Amino acid sequence: MRTEVRFTVVLCTCWLLSGCGSLLPSERAEVQSPFLDYQDAEHRYEQVVPGKTTRSQLLGLGFDPLTQGNAKMLSFIDVRLLFVQPNIPIDYLPDGLVTCLQAKDRCIGYSFDFSKTDSQRVGSFWADIFNFRKRRQVEGWSFRPVFVLIDDVVVHKVSNGEPNIRRMEDKHNPLGPLQGAGEYFSSQFK
Repeated sequence: MRTEVRFTVVLCTCWLLSGCGSLLPSERAEVQSPFLDYQDAEHRYEQVVPGKTTRSQLLGLGFDPLTQGNAKMLSFIDVRLLFVQPNIPIDYLPDGLVTCLQAKDRCIGYSFDFSKTDSQRVGSFWADIFNFRKRRQVEGWSFRPVFVLIDDVVVHKVSNGEPNIRRMEDKHNPLGPLQGAGEYFSSQFK
């Protein structure tokens, strides 16, 4: 009978320890957007043709600063600050931007920051819970387009982003739960 109890305890312990990785926290961050993924956002971005695409067409493609998160509406001064650098002559700027700067108040810009990331804590549950080692795996994408318009017509566009975010963050604390205790106590006595 004792052998059966020991076997049951060992079996339950193994089962509990094997499933501990799923007890680690995870988080998901997403800026609401009409895009399924980076490729979808880039495909719609490519449909915008400077000199032809109107403001209403731009909004129809999902680039609407009034309904999308992390959008900025830019004045012509904001556009100038964003694109014109002190060491770059205006002659080197694309024609649409030069025309925008000349149009002044008739020129506006829209800047967006679309992203979706999933963050999972991975590794040993015990090392994580006792603060010896915290490992986080981050995956996702980000897409940041900027559109410049004059009189409701797109005259310039530019984008950048990360189509395939894959990174591992690893934080090692040799003192485990005591790591950071000095900072805590020093802030208490200020």
